Amino acid sequence: MTKRSDLLAVPFIVLGAWFGNAVALAAPPAPSSAIAAPSLSLEELLAPITQDKLFTTADIGIQVVNLRTGEEVFARNADASFIPASTMKVLTAATALENLGPSYRFSTDFLVNEDVKVGGDGVLKGNLYIQGHADPTLVVETMWKITRDLKLQGLKKVEGNVVYDESFFGPDYQLPGWDKESDVENGPVYFSTIGALSLNFNTAAIVVGPSEGVGKAARVELETPAPDYVEIANQVVTTAAGSRRSLHIERELTDDDPPKLKFTVTGTVPADGDVDHYYRTVLDPTAQFMSAFEELLAAQGIEVTGKHLRGTAPEDNDVYYRHRSEPLGAILMEMNKQSNNFYAETVLRTVGAEVYGLPGTTDKGLKAVSAYLGTLGVDPKEYSIVNGSGLTRDAHLRPSTFTAVMIDMAHNKKVGHEFAASLSIAGTDGTLSRRLSDEKGEMRGKTGTIDGVHCLTGYLNGGDGETYAFAFMVNDVAATSSAKRVQDKFARKIITMNAPASVVVENTPDAADDEGEN
Repeated sequence: MTKRSDLLAVPFIVLGAWFGNAVALAAPPAPSSAIAAPSLSLEELLAPITQDKLFTTADIGIQVVNLRTGEEVFARNADASFIPASTMKVLTAATALENLGPSYRFSTDFLVNEDVKVGGDGVLKGNLYIQGHADPTLVVETMWKITRDLKLQGLKKVEGNVVYDESFFGPDYQLPGWDKESDVENGPVYFSTIGALSLNFNTAAIVVGPSEGVGKAARVELETPAPDYVEIANQVVTTAAGSRRSLHIERELTDDDPPKLKFTVTGTVPADGDVDHYYRTVLDPTAQFMSAFEELLAAQGIEVTGKHLRGTAPEDNDVYYRHRSEPLGAILMEMNKQSNNFYAETVLRTVGAEVYGLPGTTDKGLKAVSAYLGTLGVDPKEYSIVNGSGLTRDAHLRPSTFTAVMIDMAHNKKVGHEFAASLSIAGTDGTLSRRLSDEKGEMRGKTGTIDGVHCLTGYLNGGDGETYAFAFMVNDVAATSSAKRVQDKFARKIITMNAPASVVVENTPDAADDEGEN
């Protein structure tokens, strides 16, 4: 078993301005005499927290490490295993930064055969190949811009097929590790499908609003039309002003060949009700991408004489047009701050593809995570991981593993800044926006929540001038609000150590984070 003393043997580097607008590693540490010694050790300061009833009703593991010295200053069950939920995303982020770098961009390539060019008349006498490299940020507004750019580049007609190449990941769209029956049936957005050609986070947005007359069918339509794959059955009635809105959305595959995804929407909408959007995951991301792109091509007046079909682009193709995403560093900010499962699973599979070859799979991505943890001295026997987002009850990780990652990233001059920037800032943004509002900016972290689980890992600015890496994992908890309460009290103790008692706020109102199921 890995010794925690091995994981904590890190360089003597102090983090400076970690929680400001920009994160920077200060060069030499201040002399020890310049750092005020706390009146109590952290063990003495934090031990009373363990008397909270939460410690008798839930399973809890904690580790706190001084980033400057590498010393473990507080621990309870630091080498026990816990369900991590979305804190798993910090492992995915660290692995991606190590292997891809913060400047990595996802691309969607529009290819033509090297012997076939678009003529001056705007006619492509051959196939147009669309090769996806898993851009998770591609939305319909971007797709419209792509089709507009194709037209501006001179394309007027494709005398051939439009071929959609999803081989970067392949046709395995399912997020593994989660089998909650209602989620499998209904497709909430946090239970996303994954594809090399993704659009709108692989969701369909169903727009529902009242019609002009009471008793008439309400307005129900798709925000992004994809008629060859997604269809709506509208059974919603407009009712009198002031009445109650009541909606139910059923998702099913039709018997068509190929099958379509059908949403049957039933219920009532008041005549004075708002126009609202309801989001559901699509089962076949490539099918939605294909249908939406076909619609937008037609809207630009670009004619296709052949078919829209799946296939693989030949290797001897030229890039006619390429769309590139924002850099990975920016994408990880969305992934971690908003706990975006779709981003996390896409990033994980992309690491698998880039490191171990096509197709990019969850297993290959997890292999890369294990390889990264191996560089930290973490034995594979000490953990089990299932996916990149943490949406599972089958994963188990130790608090000491999380602090090892936090320490490594904190001292990584190449990617540590981007890693820290991806974390939520307490009292400011992300899933920590409504926590520690009295101590804004003094903690950066990643939360993880599913039923009975609430975990937190990150960095804390200590009141003694030191910076601490920590992991506080709670499993089998009846109410996540009680876990948040104790975690916030724990964090506040570290942040305000050495502060006069009159300025220390012991408790603030509980606030739920915004992670939904994860």
